[in-house]
Amino acid sequence: CSQCGWRTKEGDAEQMKQHLDWHFRRNLRQQNDRERRPSPRGWYLDQSQWELGATADMQDQQVTESAPVDKNQNTEKDAEKTAAELQRMVVAAPSNHTEPCAVCKEAFERRFNEDDEIWELVNAVVLDGSIIHATCNAKEH
Repeated sequence: CSQCGWRTKEGDAEQMKQHLDWHFRRNLRQQNDRERRPSPRGWYLDQSQWELGATADMQDQQVTESAPVDKNQNTEKDAEKTAAELQRMVVAAPSNHTEPCAVCKEAFERRFNEDDEIWELVNAVVLDGSIIHATCNAKEH
């Protein structure tokens, strides 16, 4: 069989014909089922992801629209950052930087920023002169 590789005894054309008819009926049935039922749209976010994205957008909008605040309020807002926001934080990579995170000892993801034409360390912050993961810093505080 050219569709599934099934074999018959030599010269058994009737059995091969029945097998190919079975493929035809099965494919026709699957096609009819697809027309009756809508296919799942896997590229849409599920409800929890959609709500999380909507709240993050609202928080970004509120931060840009609000008046300047004192440093104590900024540290509170830093503590409230979600893991997704922390993972988007970047630091310009120092030349020949190969050291892992001082907290978790894992390597940093490096990315080239084409706009600024520099290498960046993703999910990173500078703390007391050393570079650590932003998520590791959030876990410590």
